[in-house]
Amino acid sequence: MTSLATTEPGSGSDAASITTSATRTTGGYLLSGQKAWISNAGEAEFYVVFAKTDHAQRSGGVSAFLLRKNTDGMTFGEPMRKMGQRAIVCREVFFDGAFVPEGNRLGNEGQGFRGLMRTFDISRTVLGAAATGVARAAYEYARDYAKTRVQFGKPIIEHQAVAFRLADMRTRVEQARLMTWRAAKRLDAGLNATTEAAMAKLIASETAAYCTWAAVQTLGGWGYSREYPVEQWMRDAKLEEIEEGTSDIMRLLISRSM
Repeated sequence: MTSLATTEPGSGSDAASITTSATRTTGGYLLSGQKAWISNAGEAEFYVVFAKTDHAQRSGGVSAFLLRKNTDGMTFGEPMRKMGQRAIVCREVFFDGAFVPEGNRLGNEGQGFRGLMRTFDISRTVLGAAATGVARAAYEYARDYAKTRVQFGKPIIEHQAVAFRLADMRTRVEQARLMTWRAAKRLDAGLNATTEAAMAKLIASETAAYCTWAAVQTLGGWGYSREYPVEQWMRDAKLEEIEEGTSDIMRLLISRSM
C-alpha cells in the first residue's frame, strides 16, 4: 500500500506553499516538517512525500521523495476523526530530520510540483468515477424505494415531486459518467486532460452530493436513520467536493483554461 503526502496544516489548496523542507546532507536529504490529512498514513509501506528543496521558489522549489514506513525520524499521529469515509485512515505525519537517500528523490530537484499536477489529473478522474458510483447508488436506491413506498394511495414515485427529483438525479448521474469517460479517454490517449479532469471531478463530486441528499430526502425519516445506507453515502459524498482539490479550485482551473 502507498500514500501521497502533500497537504499540511497550513497548506491545502495552495500546494506550492508547503513548508516541509528537504535539506541536502551527505548522500541525501534530511526532511523536517509536518503533513496532515494523509490517507493510509501509518498503514502504507511506501510514501511519496513532497518537500521544498528551495524555499526561495514556490512551485519550482518543490521536490518529491520516496520513503518507507520504517524511516527513522518519520512518525505518525492518531487517526483523525471524520464525518464520513471512515474506512480510510487519515493521520498527520511528522518529519524530524528523516534521512532520505539521494536515489529516493523522484526526478530532479524542483520537478515535484509538475509531477504532482500530472498525478492530480489522474486521481481527479478516478475520483470522478468514484463520485459517479456513489451518485448512481443513491439514485438507484431511492428509485427502488420510491416504487414500493406507498403514500396517499399510490407509490411515491408516481407523485410528481418525487418523480422530478429522481429525474434530476438520473440526468446528473449520466452527465457525470460521460464527463468522467471523456477525461479518462484523453488520459489513455496520452493527451493533456487537466481541464477535462477538473470538469469531471467538479460535476461528479457535486452530483454525488446532490444525489445522496436527494436519496435521503426521498426516504424521508428513514433516510435519516442508520437503518438505511443513504445517510452514510451522504456523509461520504461530502469529501468528494473537498479532496484532491476543492470545487472552488476546480472552477479556478477551468476558468484559467479559458
